[in-house]
Amino acid sequence: MQKKYPKVFIIILNWNGLEDTDACLESLGKLTYPNFEIVLVDNGSVKDEGKILKEKYPEIHLIENHQNVGFCGGNNIGAKYALKHGAKYLLFLNNDTIVKPEFLEKLIEFGEKNPKVGILGPLIYYWQEPDEIYSCGGYFNIWLCFARDYHFIPKFNKKNIGFISGCAFLIKREVITKIGLWDESFFTYWDEVDFCQRAKRAGIEIACVPEAVIYHKVARTNIYLSKRYVYYMTRNNLLLAKKHAKWYHWPTIIINFFARRWLGYFLKLIFTKNYSAMPAIFWGTWDFIVGRYGKGRF
Repeated sequence: MQKKYPKVFIIILNWNGLEDTDACLESLGKLTYPNFEIVLVDNGSVKDEGKILKEKYPEIHLIENHQNVGFCGGNNIGAKYALKHGAKYLLFLNNDTIVKPEFLEKLIEFGEKNPKVGILGPLIYYWQEPDEIYSCGGYFNIWLCFARDYHFIPKFNKKNIGFISGCAFLIKREVITKIGLWDESFFTYWDEVDFCQRAKRAGIEIACVPEAVIYHKVARTNIYLSKRYVYYMTRNNLLLAKKHAKWYHWPTIIINFFARRWLGYFLKLIFTKNYSAMPAIFWGTWDFIVGRYGKGRF
């Protein structure tokens, strides 16, 4: 029997990340999977980076946004193009990744053999430390509204995963038909956890496939503990709880929120002498309270 290769669209966002995106596209050019297209969404880069990359890689489809519409907005724009042009699978891939040639073939093979699985992710290593695991999926605790990546390969069923890292997020077309696109209220951060919780409620299984391997250059776009990072992590943690928690979850969520987001961030920022990011904790909390979602103030 002849092997089938469903059409895959790989959606990559670029935002002032020319060097990383170039390296990512170069690695994608070595894929063994024969049926894919690349959609590059330039999210308002300042130096016409989209055009530069299109000139070097004429086979890609370029979509240029005049401003940064965020991870969710940019992904949705790319997804709509892919769906319109016959995508069976959509891979949302960070621009600061390097992929192994066979990784996409391994993911699709698993997806085709497991019809109930609608969201898949690869085993992700740190680019800087290629023997250290960045993510092999992760778990989500609604009582604390807390999520953490597995930094090891879980021994339990591959399909018993709480969420897949947004770094490399493969979904089947029918998932979007069933639950919709990315929620642009998040703009960035916590969005993949939200997407996966919506999928699980709809009966869609989520799997990490360790045989598929990529590498991630962590924190190139938003430096850890920057004002931007602290703001979105704080606001969107509460937004995630608002969307998915029941009333009886909230007492433990609030305790954990103030312990991790307020006290935890304050101590880390003091320790690193990053005092300028401290207001982001307050503003992230305040903007959640007043319902200011989407693109924030940082």
